[in-house]
Amino acid sequence: MEQLIDNPKLNKVQIHINGIIAILSTSTISNVAVFVMIWWIITQKHSRHTVVTRLVLNLILSDFIQSIGFMMSYNWLRINAINEGTYCDIQGFLINLGDVASGFWALVICLHTYMLVVHSYEYSHLVFLAMIIIWPFNIVISALGYVIQQAYDESFYSNAGGSWCWISPYYPNYRIGFHYGIILFNAAAMIILYAVMFTVIYRRQGSMATQGSKRVLQSVNKKLVWYPIVYIILVFPLALQRIVAIATENPNVWGINYLIPAACVFTSAGFVNTIIYGITRNIVSVKPVLEKIRRFTSSSFPSTFSDSATMTNMTNIHNNSLQKSGEFFSTIITGGSVNDVDPMSSFISITTTQQVRISYLEPPVKSEIDSSSVITPPSPTYSNEPLNNLQNNP
Repeated sequence: MEQLIDNPKLNKVQIHINGIIAILSTSTISNVAVFVMIWWIITQKHSRHTVVTRLVLNLILSDFIQSIGFMMSYNWLRINAINEGTYCDIQGFLINLGDVASGFWALVICLHTYMLVVHSYEYSHLVFLAMIIIWPFNIVISALGYVIQQAYDESFYSNAGGSWCWISPYYPNYRIGFHYGIILFNAAAMIILYAVMFTVIYRRQGSMATQGSKRVLQSVNKKLVWYPIVYIILVFPLALQRIVAIATENPNVWGINYLIPAACVFTSAGFVNTIIYGITRNIVSVKPVLEKIRRFTSSSFPSTFSDSATMTNMTNIHNNSLQKSGEFFSTIITGGSVNDVDPMSSFISITTTQQVRISYLEPPVKSEIDSSSVITPPSPTYSNEPLNNLQNNP
């Protein structure tokens, strides 16, 4: 993209066309991924009724609406222009609705995680309560543009950066109130909640009474903690540019070189969220990829990685045993019977400090048997003669 933009032969229109193509590509990929994931969730009766699944479903539905709005730029690419009117208003409405809604749902996921981690409480009606508040609120503030433009006689949704329609630069206060202010509020609230959560987790780590409590806490973090973080990361570049543009009263601050990549990152939220959900719910597995990498490295460096795999396996055996019995154990591999010990037999000792030590021990030396220690069992003939050929069993 930089080569295209820096090419002096390309005019401003061509640069915007290239930007539209890039944004359309990321939004289309996101929409396909979100559609597939929504279809999968709907068809899974055993998991679609959980709180986590419903929260994520609303989040990716918001991403879907946002991506639909950006995909409407196919029309601008077709006619090689961005015209104000009904089509532009619908695009601006969908982009603002999906973006603000996804921020609210990321905040609700963060709040749900906070209640589980800090208070060990799950509010069963959280999803329903959030739905009757978030969706009507976002629909109202996004639709107010039609009322506002009638009062000011100026289009509320218009060309925003040369690649899509959104709130017109003529309404900077509404950009803040209907979009950026909400985003900053959600981001600040999520950062505060995460700070409290991580502080509580850090303090509780040393006082966890059972291993089961730690596993539950890790499972909650694994399934929920990433969505708000991803939202903040993906929305930050574009939101920062817009805020600076309002502060400097320069809509084109930092130029198209920054705006297009930031928009591409912004429109990839749906794809990233579906990947996170797929991995945390074991729908998408990275284990086959890791297994292929391990096999490749093992074939390239057999001795090093073979020893590493052995160490890992023995450590796993140790961990499983500790969880079941909590006792120290050791394994001796002799390669033969007890009396027939290999001079270089391996002694593998696994200690409670999870350190694996492999050492080679000399076999025990058989000592001469003292005649005074010979066992004289009673014989059928009641003879008192010693059994000279009997040795002590080790």
